[in-house]
Amino acid sequence: MRAGNNNFIFSIAGAHGVGKTTIFSILEDKYSKDNTFKFYHERYIVKNPTYPLGSIKKEIAFRGEIFFLQQLIKRNTRLKSYLKKNNNKVVILDRTPICVLIYSKALEMVPKDYKLIYDLYKSIDWVKKEHIIYLHADVNVIMKRIISRGRLSFKEQNKAEIQRKKWHERDYDYLLKVSKYYNEFLLANEKKNKNLSIIDTNYVSPKDVVKNIENIIFTISNYSLKKKLEKFKDIKNFL
Repeated sequence: MRAGNNNFIFSIAGAHGVGKTTIFSILEDKYSKDNTFKFYHERYIVKNPTYPLGSIKKEIAFRGEIFFLQQLIKRNTRLKSYLKKNNNKVVILDRTPICVLIYSKALEMVPKDYKLIYDLYKSIDWVKKEHIIYLHADVNVIMKRIISRGRLSFKEQNKAEIQRKKWHERDYDYLLKVSKYYNEFLLANEKKNKNLSIIDTNYVSPKDVVKNIENIIFTISNYSLKKKLEKFKDIKNFL
């Protein structure tokens, strides 16, 4: 949604395995060379988590989500600095900060640990008027994607499988809880929240999901119209 200096912020959110990272990567590959677009990854500062995200061990789960929140806070600082210096940009984020609360709930932390994360989350001056694009799919569909995703070599596949177990990704009940809290945090106020778009990705190709996201982004930001006007202006000047 429109932020300071006529910039537009879009966050792509969804449970692990829904295809969020794949969609974000396709958009980044397609538009990163366009100066109108700016992309910010989920773990913008540190690529590898200090603690395994999604651990069912309560103390590690707490540390993992604190780490995740720390990354988003640092990303938010960079983002605010970028917005102050730029105009008419389309910013696309991998995940929205509220994802920290969703995953913290799904990990069933002890109340005092969740409250600490929640209080820290509430204390941050997050970039306002962000438009969330929520990628939704049935849990059974997501599980199939988690099991089959990625064209990896045998060695890479084994490495990825170790990480999936470490991050608790193949746990059906855990994924069910994550989906439940996404619905609770995002869909419960769907009618009131104008800054939310929901894309059903069940049996939909990544290409078609990207088209849907492009329609949302271009409609809100008027990006395609601006590009047409710029092209017309260039042709007119040439003539």
